[in-house]
Amino acid sequence: MDVSHVGLRVRDLAKSQSFYEALGFVEAKRLTVPDEMAAGLLGLEPPIGFEAVYLRNGGMVLQLLTFSGYPAPEQDERGMVGAGLTHLSIAVDDMAAAQAAVRSAGGAVVADPGSGFACMIRDPDGQLLELVHSRVRPVP
Repeated sequence: MDVSHVGLRVRDLAKSQSFYEALGFVEAKRLTVPDEMAAGLLGLEPPIGFEAVYLRNGGMVLQLLTFSGYPAPEQDERGMVGAGLTHLSIAVDDMAAAQAAVRSAGGAVVADPGSGFACMIRDPDGQLLELVHSRVRPVP
């Protein structure tokens, strides 16, 4: 077995794609799933409007997906203490440049201890991410 991808629901596919491309991801595939197939997989009633773009960064594939028939509701920001997926971590070579890219692409730096080793950011939809300097990433 092998990991295929990590799926991330977004509100605006183009805006989110631009954000993740600013962090080094590159489009690998774009996909539209017919409502009949999506309904069987997701347990949703048509119209669903499933669209996805798959972005690659090294060995990781990130699927950004949206359902035009089911707009994503506003939710409380997810933090580090709840059960489940807490964050994605992205290794960067230049912390200052990465933080500038985050801000210019519609994200926000939400915690920065000032060490240049790591910081926490949020994407345009509020998804929590960690930027970790490549020289101190836990598993190279």
